[in-house]
Amino acid sequence: RNAGEQDIVYIHINSEGGSLFTAVQFLRVLGETKATVVASVEGLCMSAATLIFMAAKNHEITNHSMFMFHNYSNKVEGKGGELLDHILHAHTWGEKLLRDVYASFLTEAEIQFIMNGKDLYMTSEEVTLRLQKRNEEIRRINSPEGVKKKRSTTKKAPISHRIGLTA
Repeated sequence: RNAGEQDIVYIHINSEGGSLFTAVQFLRVLGETKATVVASVEGLCMSAATLIFMAAKNHEITNHSMFMFHNYSNKVEGKGGELLDHILHAHTWGEKLLRDVYASFLTEAEIQFIMNGKDLYMTSEEVTLRLQKRNEEIRRINSPEGVKKKRSTTKKAPISHRIGLTA
């Protein structure tokens, strides 16, 4: 978070995932840094690791790497009413997180697939192609022609490079 504009930060990812809330912390840190951040996948990028990967503006992917996107996992204890409250809140919270992070990368059908409890696997080639398409769309939207057209047709903000959200 404290790295400067002249710094380049490499995050080397080879992970089956980990703590969701640590990944959420990375979303904030990577969103705040002025440094150039490169997420470099070298094998596995699954679960919470995909959130960190998506938060980077720049990406490197080793051939034959494997990606897996899925809904969060959670444990909860308590009285019946507390369990229900937690489950309902976590479902809404989790769906918003998935949409915020993956909206410019996954299709609506894929997001629904994940929300229905399925794991979505992708190859390094599939992820590379999607990133190229997403980056082309971002460049188009942020080009002088795209900005001019956008101002005259909509009030939506441009897509952020950092975490795939509308800014």
